[in-house]
Amino acid sequence: MIERLRARYTEPHRRYHTWVHVEACLAARERIAPSVAPEVDLALYFHDAIYDPRAHDNEERSAALMVEECKGLDEALVRRAVPLVLATKHAATPDTEEARIVVDADLSILGADAATFDAYEREVREEYAFVDDAAFRTGRAHVLRSFLDRDAIYGTAAGRALWEAAARANLERSLSRLISGRG
Repeated sequence: MIERLRARYTEPHRRYHTWVHVEACLAARERIAPSVAPEVDLALYFHDAIYDPRAHDNEERSAALMVEECKGLDEALVRRAVPLVLATKHAATPDTEEARIVVDADLSILGADAATFDAYEREVREEYAFVDDAAFRTGRAHVLRSFLDRDAIYGTAAGRALWEAAARANLERSLSRLISGRG
């Protein structure tokens, strides 16, 4: 199963959403909460297993793939991981601590040092190479503003302490570049 999963993260259209991202999420999760229920890490492994930048149902399809791939594992564990994968859609505020941990780990890149964040932004742009510059700037600016408009980007106290200030600075800088046409 792990070999098939890793192979998915090497699809040619991926630049940021690779196995390196999964490993970074697991490392971030360790910083947020060193001890978690196993469904948290299971969700992190699968949260971007299906990644098509043209689609709007990647998380749902990733959760379904997880259920299929994990047949034979503890069904209750897999069932508990499904809403954690779905939480990475970032459509609503996570309602459990486990979901907040998964989402914060996924968003930890926003609070990275400036050079790492800028590399992430370039890789995301490459994943959306099929979108013209003007449309990308508009769409990306909307996404960045949606994070900045939140009272807190991170749902866990640890996530806020680790990354909130840097994330806000990175997002503001990136938004400024997009608005000026330099991003």
